[in-house]
Amino acid sequence: MFKFLSKRGQVSKFIVMDLFEEAQNLSKKGKKIIHFEAGQPTAKLPNSAFKEALNKIKTTNVSYTSPVGLDLLKKKISNYYLKKHKTKIDHKKIIITFGSSGAFILSFLSAFDKGDTIGVTVPNYPAYKNMIKAFDLRMKPIFCNSERNFEYNFKNICRYKNLNGLLISNPLNPTGAVIKKEEIKKISSFCKKNKIRIIADEIYHGIDFSENTETFFKYNNESIIINSFSKYFLLTGWRVGWLICPDNLYTSIKNLAPNLFVAPPTISQYVALSALDYDKYLKKIVNTYRENMELLYKNLPKIGFQPVIKPEGSFYLYADITKISKDSEKLCKNLLKKYGLVLTPGIDFDSIEGKKYVRFCYSYPKKDIIKGIKKLNSIFL
Repeated sequence: MFKFLSKRGQVSKFIVMDLFEEAQNLSKKGKKIIHFEAGQPTAKLPNSAFKEALNKIKTTNVSYTSPVGLDLLKKKISNYYLKKHKTKIDHKKIIITFGSSGAFILSFLSAFDKGDTIGVTVPNYPAYKNMIKAFDLRMKPIFCNSERNFEYNFKNICRYKNLNGLLISNPLNPTGAVIKKEEIKKISSFCKKNKIRIIADEIYHGIDFSENTETFFKYNNESIIINSFSKYFLLTGWRVGWLICPDNLYTSIKNLAPNLFVAPPTISQYVALSALDYDKYLKKIVNTYRENMELLYKNLPKIGFQPVIKPEGSFYLYADITKISKDSEKLCKNLLKKYGLVLTPGIDFDSIEGKKYVRFCYSYPKKDIIKGIKKLNSIFL
């Protein structure tokens, strides 16, 4: 009997999720865990945000929505862009998806053919390279690591003209950098001139400490914009996201969506509708992230963890560990097993230099951040 395996499925493991699962198992056995690993918010929306969704559950059989999402939600997202970015986006170009993951799947399938080359800045979210491989595409790493001072800018990107696509996140995971408006303009113009399709992962929009984050769509309407309610809007497990679709991809995406997903989750869409009304509340949450970041940025160097930059957005801090370890994966596994403290190893984000770095997620309550700093002090000082 033959066992058939697809090469597309032979992707590298997502180490942070293994550590997250191990931490959960240890917690169930009674071990106290201090979390810095999982990239998700721990705050929740006020209970009032869930009223309409609860009413739907109680009064209907919760049927499918349109395969491309609730019209009302798309219109509300369109208004959000007008208010937030002063950018007019036709709501019909907005596709509601099963989290940002669904948006990536629709984007790769509609915009690229087998063998096409996608430029990806490094370090980056580990699922990028695995999705690219799974779709029979080629990845061209664009290194923005220590040799380039972790700068994600036009100077680093403009050397690559023979790409089919450029996948770039802003704000950036894992460094917490924010690409400046002038750099977005230059990158957008360069890609348009060289017929390079931009896939902009803007999932951390809203979580920026200067409130100056721009959308790539404002300067290149041929970009595919991907966003989600998971991070800024605190709805990680509800699995609802969206993409802004260029005109020439609309028919493909509209046809792919029902065949792959039938429809995005109905109840999640109703909660998302409410989430868009809580901007003042969400800004207060972002302020707590900033306070947590300042605590880490101030105290980590004293312990031996050197931040590569001061984060301007997202809820991550990327730190050099070479003063205390030469192997980030080994360090992270040891910290979890011995001390119940969980970090993300840099090799998840960068296979070349990642052994020298770890990522801290600071979306947890301030008291937990303080506990974590004290624990690290007791271990290394």
